Amino acid sequence: MRLEDKVALITGAAGGIGRETALLFAAEGARVVAVDVNDEGCQETVDQVTAAGGQAITVHADVSRAGDCEQMVTSAEEEFGALHILFNNAGIMDHDDGDASSTSEEVWDRTMAINLKGVFLGCKFGIEALKRAGGGSVINTASFVALMGAATPQLAYTASKGGVLAMTRELA
Repeated sequence: MRLEDKVALITGAAGGIGRETALLFAAEGARVVAVDVNDEGCQETVDQVTAAGGQAITVHADVSRAGDCEQMVTSAEEEFGALHILFNNAGIMDHDDGDASSTSEEVWDRTMAINLKGVFLGCKFGIEALKRAGGGSVINTASFVALMGAATPQLAYTASKGGVLAMTRELA
C-alpha cells in the first residue's frame, strides 16, 4: 500500500473529487481527514472509508476562514500524530458566474475566497505541519481553464483557478 502510515487531509471531501480521493487514499493505506462545510456529505465519505476498512475523521471547516484552516490541520495532527498529504480540493463554481459585465462582486469575492484564498490558507497552515512531519506532498486542484479559458462565461472561476496554478508554481 503506497500510502501506508501517511495522513492525508482532503478539503471538499463531501463529494466528487474529494470523496473519491478519500476512498482511494484510504485504500492505499492513508488515514484520512475529510474536511468540508457539508457535514452530512463529509460524514458519508468517512462512513464509506471506514466501511471499506480505512481510518477517517470528519472536520467541519470553511476554507475561506483562517481559523478553520488552522483547526483542520491541528485536528489532523492531534488525531493521527502528523500530516503528510495536504489536498486543497475545495472549490465552487457559482451558477451566477458569467462575464465581466454580469458577474456580481459578491459572486467574485465568494469564488476567490473559497477557490483561491482557501488554497492559500490550507498551505499557510498545512505546509508547516508537513515540515513537522519531515516532509510530504501538497496537491492543489486547479483546472484546464487556468491555461485555456472556458468555452462559456465563468470569469471568477477561471481567474481563481489561474491564481491556484500560479500560486502552486510559486510554492514549488
